[in-house]
Order: sequence, then C-alpha cells, then structure tokens
Amino acid sequence: MAISVTMPQLHAAQYAVMECAARFIVLVTGRRWGKTFFGVALCYATALRGGRVWWVAPTYPMTQVGWRLIAQLAAQLPGAQINKAERLVALPGGGSIQVRSGHEPDALRGEGLDLCVLDECAYMKPEVWTDAIRPALSDRRGRALFISTPKGGNWFADLFKYAMGRQDGEWAAFRYVSADNPHLDAGEIETAREVQSDRLFRQEYMAEILD
Repeated sequence: MAISVTMPQLHAAQYAVMECAARFIVLVTGRRWGKTFFGVALCYATALRGGRVWWVAPTYPMTQVGWRLIAQLAAQLPGAQINKAERLVALPGGGSIQVRSGHEPDALRGEGLDLCVLDECAYMKPEVWTDAIRPALSDRRGRALFISTPKGGNWFADLFKYAMGRQDGEWAAFRYVSADNPHLDAGEIETAREVQSDRLFRQEYMAEILD
C-alpha cells in the first residue's frame, strides 16, 4: 500500500525535470543547483509507491551526502525503519531506499530495481552503469537518473550527448547552470568567478562539458 508525505517544494527547474516521464534522465548541472535534493525527492516519489530504489555514489565517503538527506526525511515518516549500518530506509508501504558505493561495480550485482540514482556519476566508472545497474533495471523496467557536475569529455559527457540525440520518451537530457537555482545568491556566484580559473568556473558553475 502506497503512503504519501509532503516533500519540501522544488524550484522551477527541478520541477521541470520531475515532470519528465522518460525512463532514463541525464541531468547535468552546476554546483549548488540542488541536484542532490532533487535526486532524493525522486527516490521518495518512487519508494513511497512501493518501489525498490538505490542511490549510488562514486565512493563510500561520497554516499554520505545523499544518505544524510534520505535519513532526515525518513525520520519524519511514521513507521519508516532506518538501518544506519546498511544505509537502508524501509518504508511502511513496502518501498525502500538504499545507499550504495559504486567503487566496486561487481558488488552492485543481484538486485532488481525500480529506480537507481547515480549521483556525481561523472566521477564513477562506466561499468557501474553498463555492467551492474542497467541489468538490475530490466525485470522491473526500472528508471535511472544520472546526475552530475561535468568532468571533461568522459563517459558521462558521452551519455549526455547520446540522451540529447534521443529525446524520444525513453531518454531525456537536461542541463542547468548554478544560477538556475533561485535560492542561490547571484553575488556568491560572481565571487566564485573571481577566484576560479575560467575553465573551472565554466565547468563547476556553468555546467559546461569541456574536453
């Protein structure tokens, strides 16, 4: 049985991606756009309907960012069980969210998933997607959200270009700069521009994919 919870409000750009019905969504954003919050919101939208969800980050320390927010929201849900050791939230309606590390792709085999969020996937091995997560979505026809700030012309950049070329209902691609977050002070962005190299600023705040 599905349960419901009132989530904090998404800003307009986040809401536009949330409304996208594509099975595979590639989301490139600048820093502080709110991609972690958005990814967690999508996790709960699926798990509250009884779905099995994974949140995968490149390394175990990097999983802490997503896990902290996932656990905070779970603490507000009556009947939700939080297993800190396994980084697993089990919801009363049968859904679950588990946070995993992508450091060893082979360790991600074996589960059938309704959704996987690949957080900062520009910094993880492509085998996490091709060898571990993609097969895990097959039996349930699960969805995947790829979220990251870009990191040069790597596999994530190729995936974004592929999704941009498809845009067919199965794949979709979005790109937003940091300033698309209305809660981020514009003066803070300009201060960052002053201290960063042009290339770094363009990558980190303007979400440009640079070779």
